[in-house]
Amino acid sequence: MRRSTLISLFCGALILGIIGARSGAAVGAAEAGAAVVLLAILARTRFAVPALLLLAVVLGLWRTTVYRHDQARLTTLIGQKVSFTAAVDDDPALAAKGYLEFKAGHLESQGHKLPGEITVRMYPTNLHRGYRIQLDGKLGDGFGSVPAELFYPQMTVLSTKQSLLEQIRQRFFTGIRTALPEPAASFALGLLVGVRGLVPKDLQTQLNLVGLSHLVAVSGYNLTIMVAAAHKLFIRGGKGIAVMASLWLIGGFLLVTGASASIVRSSVVAVLALLATYYGRKFNPLTLILLAAAGTALFKPAYLTDLGWLLSFIGFFAVMVVSPSVAARIGNPKWLAAQIFTETMVAHVLTIPLILYYFSQLSIASPLTNVLVLPLVPLAMLTGFIAGLAGMLAPAFCGWFAWPAALVLKYMLAVVDWFSRQSWAATHMHIDFAGMLMMYGVLGILILAMKRSNVRMARREDSMDVLSGSGAGVARG
Repeated sequence: MRRSTLISLFCGALILGIIGARSGAAVGAAEAGAAVVLLAILARTRFAVPALLLLAVVLGLWRTTVYRHDQARLTTLIGQKVSFTAAVDDDPALAAKGYLEFKAGHLESQGHKLPGEITVRMYPTNLHRGYRIQLDGKLGDGFGSVPAELFYPQMTVLSTKQSLLEQIRQRFFTGIRTALPEPAASFALGLLVGVRGLVPKDLQTQLNLVGLSHLVAVSGYNLTIMVAAAHKLFIRGGKGIAVMASLWLIGGFLLVTGASASIVRSSVVAVLALLATYYGRKFNPLTLILLAAAGTALFKPAYLTDLGWLLSFIGFFAVMVVSPSVAARIGNPKWLAAQIFTETMVAHVLTIPLILYYFSQLSIASPLTNVLVLPLVPLAMLTGFIAGLAGMLAPAFCGWFAWPAALVLKYMLAVVDWFSRQSWAATHMHIDFAGMLMMYGVLGILILAMKRSNVRMARREDSMDVLSGSGAGVARG
């Protein structure tokens, strides 16, 4: 069995174990130790592979059992009145319903530290990432990967001291708002940082109607597309220059977004893919994705229900695995715009079931708006980033640097505005979890059939062309 296949199976079995534990199964240290002993006994027999996969399942079960036990210190307080001191962990943002929402971490209660973080929803107030606060209220059930929430608690700001990194981020945000008019500035921040709440409520509604809400969702999708575009843009200057430009872009993106969990995941995968391509290592993109997914899920099993985590890896799978198959089907277009368009459309199609499940809205205008807007997303992010830097470093002259971003964003917002005013733009449609799985099952069958057809017709799939830009392709190791 190939090494990449074995790694993929191991990672899949580990994720299966985590899913099993989240469904109620549990494994203690004794059972985990027994699995290790079994693998050691069978290591040199024909049962080694099944034993290794069993070990992966048990490892996933054990890690999730430990994680749930640790989280119980927080979740047992649900339904009770609590008093926490905490740090604001992300950018507080106004939700569509008008309340301020943010995540609070580094929790302490009565001198004892508590694991994880909670969601806080409260009246709008002047609050920034990094502030130390006190929260008093009744703890309720959370959503997704966040186990608990406080709804309209009493809040006291204990400290407004921020780290140097956070001060730089806030200056960048101010720079974008200096360089660009509204709502272009807020839309650019939504694209770059991936925080929906930074976008005005009326624009959020319009994006939902026209099927472009995924552009400002918390995920690594935008980073994946942007790195792919930047690498292809600079590849003519040489492989080293393209890799360095992409690495600098990733570093800048981490700085701007504050190294949120979803962006860190995306950055790790992108950096590994870039370095592997640069040094000529051959690997299966699916193996890399499964390795990153298993590693992050092992670190925090709650990620399996986190929308950002799911969108990140659906984006990776679309760009690194499915997009090359679609490109091969249409003759491997050489134009950069055609490549970006293919990648973004594939990523969008693969996120539709998840968006229907979470947001319950089917956009009729979505195919048209995505055709008109998605190819410009990397350009909008790049020019928006430049505009923000100009507004931060040279505000008196930022207009000269911001006009490309203003032009691109104005066009995108005009498309969103026009289509959102059409009566046929969207319809309400909700699918349950089983329906989402069924849709992904159909998509999986279609992808597999397309790949087999490409093999039969000898169509070359440049599996890593999304990063190498060279058309050389990478063998499936």
